This record gives sequence, structure tokens and C-alpha cells, in this order.
Amino acid sequence: MKNITRISILLILSGLLMFGCGRSEPPKAPDEVKLQLKWIHQAQFAGFYMAQEKGYYAKENIKVTFLEGSQDIDIAETIISGKVDFGVVSPEEILIRRGRGAPITTLAAIYRRSAAVFAARADSGIVRPSDFIGKTIAAAGTGGVIEYELKLRAMMKKLKIDISKVKIIPLDPTYKDFYSGKTDITAAYYTGGIIRMRKNGMKLNLIWPGDYGVNFYSDTIATTDRLISENPDLVRRFLRATLKGWQDAIEDYRKAVAVTLKYAQVKDSETQTAMMEAMLPLVHTGEDRIGWMKPEIWHAMYGTMLEQDLIEKPFEVDQAYTLRFIKEIYGGKIE
Repeated sequence: MKNITRISILLILSGLLMFGCGRSEPPKAPDEVKLQLKWIHQAQFAGFYMAQEKGYYAKENIKVTFLEGSQDIDIAETIISGKVDFGVVSPEEILIRRGRGAPITTLAAIYRRSAAVFAARADSGIVRPSDFIGKTIAAAGTGGVIEYELKLRAMMKKLKIDISKVKIIPLDPTYKDFYSGKTDITAAYYTGGIIRMRKNGMKLNLIWPGDYGVNFYSDTIATTDRLISENPDLVRRFLRATLKGWQDAIEDYRKAVAVTLKYAQVKDSETQTAMMEAMLPLVHTGEDRIGWMKPEIWHAMYGTMLEQDLIEKPFEVDQAYTLRFIKEIYGGKIE
């Protein structure tokens, strides 16, 4: 009788394992998201490529498509319109759009120091903002390149230098007139244009806005208020994988360059390495954590732009960014 009971129990347990507890759910299809980059594929975005190649997005059950940027693409608008889910955007654009009532929010700041700098030829005698008086400066632009002129005006205002005493002309990304001497000073990205100019034999004096109290974030990751509200889990997973990718890129930047070359249009290891080395201290500043943001920096950026009449309608600046996800990912720790 006892043997029969044991056999019955074993049969019941076997059935449960076969038809109940042992049944596995079919894998959930990955969430497909689009990420709009700020420019063409290059080391500027190495952390995203690392997250992709190391399988961090896949582990979060996300399939990411990277879209290259250009001067003709309004990145903020592609996010707001829902054409993409996330985008790499300058904080200036976020603040301008928020001033127009657009529901776009920053999740993390990848470049915690701006790469925007002003360059003059080494033999020009131009070494500080006061030397800009009477000079021609290539810095004017629209969209994503508004940051150059904004920083120029903010820097001059802080130093009480009359901006009307300098001639501001449109930025030329080829630097043709700067090479020829027709332009005295040009704005450029330290991680891009400066590298190209030096590669072409130019010796330069660099004037950093940050040295004169104009401190801005640069590349930030943004999405819509709607996605944050409707699918916060996706936002969290995407950002978590992305920050892991950037951490790896900083810890092993040569590996990051090798990964970048799989995507880059310019498959020049020397150039991509120079770009990576230039951006390391801008991403990993030695304080806080990668991607972390400080409210006081956002308030300072907002105040500067408000002074320059670049924000159409004043708003509560804390609407432009959220610390929610980076706090959750890092457990509220910033060391």
C-alpha cells in the first residue's frame, strides 16, 4: 500500500513538472527603439556602440537602431514627433524647446563638460576673450550649432566686454577662411574640428568658455515626457545599458576605438583615437558618475540663455531634465 502511495505521488509530481511548473514561457520579443545620434558615426558615440557590441542592450531585451545625424536633421524635433525614441541632443536645444512648451526631457549628460572651444592661430596673439575685440569670429549658427554663439555672448557678458566690438559670422565647418586668415577666430569642437585642424598642421591657441565661468553640459540623452510616463521600464533599461557601455568605453578606450571603427564613416584609427582621448576628460570628469547631472548646472544654463533672450517663455527649469532614472540605476549614489 505504501509503495502504491509513493508511486502515485511520483506520478503526480511528474505531471506537475511536465504540464505545470516545468512549462517555460516563450521569450518576449525585444523592444525595438531608435536612437538619433548628433552626427555621423564616430568616436563621439563610442559608449553606445560598446553597449551594442557587448550585448548590454540585448540583455535588457532591447533592439537598438542607430541613426546618423547631419546639419539637416532637427534632432529635438525627431524626438518630439516620435520618429525616434531617444536622441543625443545639446542642452541648449532642450531648454529652447521647453521654452516653447515641447514635452522633451533629458535623462543623462554624457558630456559633462562642453567640447565647444574657440581657436585662434598660435602666432595671432589672441589668447583670451579680451583679445577678441575688433576680430572676426566664426560662431553664428542655427539648431544644434547655436551653442557656439551662445557661449561666446555669455562669456563676453560675464567679462563685461562689449560684444558689438566683435564681428560674428556664420560657422564654417570646413574652416576654409580660418585657414586662409580671413577669419581670426573660429568656434570648434575639441573632439572634432580641433583634431582636424591640428592634423592639417595648424598650431592653435584655445580659449575655453568654462575657464571664464560659462559651464554647460554638451551631449545629453533625451526622450519625450510621454515615453517616460507610459513606459518608464523601457527608459530605465535603455539608460542602464547605455551607461554601462559608456563606463566600458572610458575604462578601455582603445577597445572602444576598435568597436567604433565597425561603425565609423572615417575608418581612420589615428583620428578616432585622438577623438576618444580628447573626450575622455569631458565624459569622465573625475566627479560623480558617468551621465550624472546637477540641478545647479541646469539652472545656470537656463539663466544664461534667458539673459540672451533665447528662451521664448520662462518655465520651471527642473522640467527640462530628470534625475529619476540615473538615481535608480546608481542607487542614489554619486561617488
